[in-house]
Parts: sequence; C-alpha cells; structure tokens
Amino acid sequence: MSALADAYERGWQPADVLHVTRRALGAATAPTAAAALLFHAHATEAHFRAPREWREQLEQIADREPEAARFADGLPPRCTPDDFGAALDAANWQIGVRDWVALSVHWLELPRLTYLCDPPSRWPERRDDSAASPRETGGGSADGGSADGGSADVDPKLLGRIRGLLAKAEATEFVEEAETFTAKAQDLMTRYAIGAALLHGADAPGSSTIRSRRIHLDSPYVREKVHLLTAIGEANRARTVWFDRFAIATVVGDPIDLRQIDLLFMSLLVQATRAMHEAGARSPADSRTASFRKAFLFGFAVRIGQRLKEADSRATAETAVDADVRIDDLLPVLAARSAAVDAEFERLFPSTRAARSRSVDAHGWNAGQTAADGASLAPGERAIAR
Repeated sequence: MSALADAYERGWQPADVLHVTRRALGAATAPTAAAALLFHAHATEAHFRAPREWREQLEQIADREPEAARFADGLPPRCTPDDFGAALDAANWQIGVRDWVALSVHWLELPRLTYLCDPPSRWPERRDDSAASPRETGGGSADGGSADGGSADVDPKLLGRIRGLLAKAEATEFVEEAETFTAKAQDLMTRYAIGAALLHGADAPGSSTIRSRRIHLDSPYVREKVHLLTAIGEANRARTVWFDRFAIATVVGDPIDLRQIDLLFMSLLVQATRAMHEAGARSPADSRTASFRKAFLFGFAVRIGQRLKEADSRATAETAVDADVRIDDLLPVLAARSAAVDAEFERLFPSTRAARSRSVDAHGWNAGQTAADGASLAPGERAIAR
C-alpha cells in the first residue's frame, strides 16, 4: 500500500492511477487497483478529509467497480496493509495477490505529476467544504470529478438536469434523440456560464478561481482526440497540456467552463466517431485506413473549434442583450478570465512546448471538416449529415 501512498504524494489522484493501471497492465487488473484505491480511502478517512474532487473520483471508481467496492467495504475499519493482503489471498474472485504485486511495482515507477490538489499528507483532520482551499486547483477525468468549491460551484439543480439529459443520451438507441439530449445539456451550461460571468464579473473582476481538470483518453487515435479537446478548450477560454506517455490531458480554466468543455468533448467525440465510421462505410476502401481516420478526426477538430468560437460569440451577445448589459462591459470580464487562465497555466506548466503539425490524408481532412459542419452544437441546429 505504500506504493500507492507514494504515488499520491507525487501528484497522482485516484482516477489517474486507475487509468494508467488499465492502460499499462490491462483491464483485468482494474478490480485489484480499485480495491486498493478504495481501501486506502478507508484507511485515510478520505471521505471526511480529502478535497471534493478526490472524493468524487472515489465514488466514480466504486460505481465502476462494484465488486471491488464491496470487497473494500467488507474490510475491518482499522484494516492494516497486511490484513488487506490476507483478504486478497482469501478472496475467490478476480482480485489476487499476483495482480497486487504487479500493481505495486508499476505504481512505484510512476513519475512526478503537477499537483492539482493537496495529497493525503496535507489533508486536514476534517474538511470544511464551505470554503475551498487556495491550493485546490481541481482535477478529475472525462467521466467527471472536479473541484468546483466555494463560490465557483455550478448550480446542483442545473448539473442534475444536465446529468439526466446525458444519461438519456447514453440510454437511447436512436442517434437523433441522443444528439438532441446532449445538445440540450450543452446549451444549458453555455447560457449558465455566460450568465455567471455577467453576475460576478462586474462585482469582482479578475476574482474567478481558475482550476484544472485531468482528462483520460483511450486508444485508438488518442492524439487526434487531444486535438478535439484542445479546440473545444480554446473556444471556451481554457488551455490544454498533453502527457503523451500516459494519455492524460490537463485542461486549465474557469470551473464553469471546465464543465462545459467536459460536456462538449463527450458529445462531440461521440458524433465525430459515428460520422467517421459512416464516412468510411460510404467511401472507397482507403477511407477505412488509419491515416484517413486520423485526418478525419483532425479536420473535424479544427472545424469544430471554429464553429464553437462563432457560437460562443453569438451566445455572449444574446445573453448580454437578455440581461440588458452592454457587450463592451462584458468583454473585459471575459478577457480578464482568459488572462487568469494563462497565468495559472504558466504557473502549473512552465516548460511545455507546442505540438508539431504534420501532413494528413486530404480525403480524411475534407470529410472531417464536412462532418463538423453538420455536428449538433445546440438545440435546433443541424445534426450530422447522413
């Protein structure tokens, strides 16, 4: 268990650890990893002491690996690492000591990451969530999990509506219905974000607390997915850095914008993937090649970024009119937020370098741009052309 504790002290968080474990050692080790993560949470009383995003990640892990959660919950309250190992020995399911040894070795080799929130050694005896710690700069994954503490909290009722819409989008078998649900969720968050800027910007310009969120991506075409995430982030005044070795991206931005980016990324990635497969089915054999698909996703990302910036400008102007606020009074507030994002990004990642461009398949690029023009961004707009 010391290997996991040491990884946490080097900047890793529960969702990060589970992601790299799956990626490096295979899905079969995920239950063992989840059990260790949840055992550590019990041992450190994380549910009372950890930052909010840390607790959210643990809840998501328990939901994703229910058998591991039951295993961890069945351990004694004051269980020691030796007791944990003995329980692994006695377990008659896929968790086993052999997996545990492999995990421990892997976690010991994990490098240092940028701290996005306090590690366990810095947690208080009991956390008061009425005010966020200045060091808490968020974190999490594409599945959720961010620190939106204090005044930066998104309305829980709004998030409930958005999560409900996304759950319906995931449950339906009809493409058009799924896109409608996802687009409606995106529209709700966009208007909320602009409204929040109008509400708080004039009273406390430049006071927005900038946070960070880690997003974990899966193969294939990881680099092209990063292009899509970056384009969405830029359209929402956020910046993205990519850790290629572990397929982890970190997005830095305002908490409300991070929620928006998360929703958009999930929705548009589904749309892009569906459109890519449909384009391949309609086109010659070379449209099914990796080079075509990479170029398709890259072209889709570039065009989507342009469309989102145009949509952001329209939404900003319309919301300002609805609120009876001059656009000239709102733009400086948004500019100050962008400047704060830049400052926090440079503080967290002072030595990043821009990704180099490369040649792409022209057929795939053009097909991706065309699909992006048909992607649904808001209710009433066109869905992907079929």
